[in-house]
Amino acid sequence: MSFEPTEEYVQEDGLAVYTFYLECLAQGSYIIAHEGKAFLVDPRRDIEIYTQFLEKNNLKLKGVLESHLHADFVSGHMELHKKFGTTIFIGENAGAQFPHYPAGEGEVLILSSKYQIKALPTPGHTPGCVTWVVESVATKKATMVFTGDTLFVGSVGRPDLVGSIIPEITPELLSNNMFDSLQRLMELPDECIVFPAHGPGSPCGKGISADLSSTIGKERQTNEALLYTDRQKFIEWNTSGLDAAPQYFPNAVLTNMSGAENVKDELAKIPVFTMSEAIAAVANGAVLLDTRSAQAFADRHVPQAINIPLGGGGGVHLEYEDGNFAIWVGTLIPAGTDVVLIAAEDKRVEAMERLGRIGYAKQIKGLVNCDCDVWVKTGAKTVSFEKKIINSVADVDAIKADGYTFIDTRTAGEFDCPVRGHLKDALNFPLAQLETSCQVIDKGSKYVVYCLGGFRSAIATSILLKHGFNATDVYNGYERGLLATAKEATTAEI
Repeated sequence: MSFEPTEEYVQEDGLAVYTFYLECLAQGSYIIAHEGKAFLVDPRRDIEIYTQFLEKNNLKLKGVLESHLHADFVSGHMELHKKFGTTIFIGENAGAQFPHYPAGEGEVLILSSKYQIKALPTPGHTPGCVTWVVESVATKKATMVFTGDTLFVGSVGRPDLVGSIIPEITPELLSNNMFDSLQRLMELPDECIVFPAHGPGSPCGKGISADLSSTIGKERQTNEALLYTDRQKFIEWNTSGLDAAPQYFPNAVLTNMSGAENVKDELAKIPVFTMSEAIAAVANGAVLLDTRSAQAFADRHVPQAINIPLGGGGGVHLEYEDGNFAIWVGTLIPAGTDVVLIAAEDKRVEAMERLGRIGYAKQIKGLVNCDCDVWVKTGAKTVSFEKKIINSVADVDAIKADGYTFIDTRTAGEFDCPVRGHLKDALNFPLAQLETSCQVIDKGSKYVVYCLGGFRSAIATSILLKHGFNATDVYNGYERGLLATAKEATTAEI
C-alpha cells in the first residue's frame, strides 16, 4: 500500500494540502499543513496512511476535522484520537456521541502563525454539516475551503439520507437548508479553492465532476445547483433523479455516531475456512463473496458464490474493468449479514480492510483460499461459463439466434439516455435491485448480461447463476463492445 498522497497542493508560503483519494469509495481525505502543524479532514478508517505521512514529514497533528457523520464510509476519527490524543472537531448539530468538540458558527482553530481554520455550518446534506474554511490570520481572507458533502465539484450532497434514520427530516427540508448554505459559500472569494469529500461515482451526490478540486468562482459559473436562483425550483431539482442509496448507509452513520472500534482488532479475529465450512455457513444464511477477477470466476467457481471483483489497484486507483468494490458489497449485501470471503492469499488483508472501510469487518466470518482443486478434494462442486465478446452486429444477431435474451444491468437513467442508448430489445434490470427483481425473470430462458464496462455485468451474472439462471455476460461491455462495434443494434444517437 502506498502511503503517499494522491495529490498535493503547496503555496509559496508553505501552506500545503495533501489529498488522499480512494477511487473505490470516491472519497477524499486531506491533511492541511503549515509550519510543521497539521489538521486532518474526513479521515478513513485505515489510518496508517496518515500516521506514516505525518511521521515522515515531521508534522504534528493538532486535530481531526469532520465535516459531518458520514454514511458511505466508516471514519477513522476515533482511532486517531486514541493514537494521538487529538481532539475531534465536528459540527455542534451533528449528533456525535463520541468524545469531541462541538464546533459552532465562526469558531476558529489556529493552524499556524499565518493561518486559521473557521467553522462554517452548512446544513443541507445533513443538519450538522460543517464547512471548514482556511483563512489568513491577518486579513481573514479565505484561501481554501473543505466543503465535505455540501458542495461537490459540479454538484451538491444529496438530501435524502438522513430521512432513513430520522423520518421527520425530509429531503425537502434539507434541500431548503442546502439552498441557504450554498448562498453562504458563494460569499467566499472566487479564487478560494474548493476541496470536497467526494468525486465521481460517489452515491452521496448526482452528476459529480471528474475534477477533484475547483474554485468558488468556477463553481459559481458551472455547478448546476448554483444556477438556481428560485428556492422552490432548486428544491425540486435537488430531490429528483436520485438513485437508491446503498443499504449499508444507515449502519455506517450509526457506527460513526458512536465511533468505530480499531479495525485491525476486528480483522485479527477472522479465521480461515475450508470450502466445506464456507458452504455450511452459506446454508446458515451467510453470503459467499468471491473477490477474484471476473475471468477467474467464469473459469471456475462454486455455485453458491457471488462475484464482486476486488480489482488490482488497491482501491486507490481503478482500472477500466474495475468498479466500486466496497460500495457494491454494501449495496447488495445487507448490513449484519454474515460474509465468507474468497480471496487470493496476497489479497486477503486488502479485501478485509476495504470491507472494514464500510463497517463490514465484523460480518466477515471466515476466509477461503483460492485453490479450486482443493475445493473439489474437500467435496465442493465447481462450475464455469464462457463469456461473450461482441465485435460486430453479426455477433449480436448470432447470440440472439442462439436463444439468448440480453439484460442491461445499468441504471434506468443510463438505459434511457438517448445519446448513448441501449441494445435494442434488451431488458433493463439495474444491478442494485437484481437480487429481488430477478424473481420475475423467466428461468426457462438464457441470458447475456451487459453493463458499461463489464464490472456490474460480472456481478449480475454471478447473482443470476446463484439463483439458478442460465446466464453469461458481455466481456467487453457496452462501451467497448456493443456501442463501439455494433452501434446499429443499439438505440444510441451518437
